[in-house]
Amino acid sequence: MMAKRSALPRLLLVVTLSGLLGGCLSDGFDEVAFQQINVEDSAPLGGEALAQRKVEMRRALSDMLAFHETMASMIERRDSRSISIFDDFMATYMGTHLDPLLRPEWPSGHPELISLDANLRFAQAEILVQMRYPRRVQRVIDDIDRRYQGRGTMLVNYPIGEQNTLEVALERLKDSKWRG
Repeated sequence: MMAKRSALPRLLLVVTLSGLLGGCLSDGFDEVAFQQINVEDSAPLGGEALAQRKVEMRRALSDMLAFHETMASMIERRDSRSISIFDDFMATYMGTHLDPLLRPEWPSGHPELISLDANLRFAQAEILVQMRYPRRVQRVIDDIDRRYQGRGTMLVNYPIGEQNTLEVALERLKDSKWRG
């Protein structure tokens, strides 16, 4: 009787683990749930969610401006080892934090976020110029062109520390793309 009791928990454990393993290995990818997540991520927000997105974008812009200063300082000192390490960090930061924040289309047209969105994109482009990634800079330029078509008179903070119209800022960014 005692042997049967100790075997029962083991049996339950094996059945549970095999069920979990079978679920992991099955082809049960929930396409509908995945699409709903993507739709929700790209849908315009309101209320508290909009306020949270604004905070996230402000924080990201503040980070990008600080990263720009750090990179400029390293470039000025010709600290190639630190630049290489910082390049790796920036690539990871942009891929993990910035790109998902900039992926949705709706902030580029939302009245409360449009300025933050544009300035964040220009800050990203400037850092990519510093990192000497002209192709990625061109992708950002193309994205800005597409998202803000017809809004050439909108004011943006580019070059960093100056304010210009979107049209002038894009021309200056295009000119600086190859300078690195």
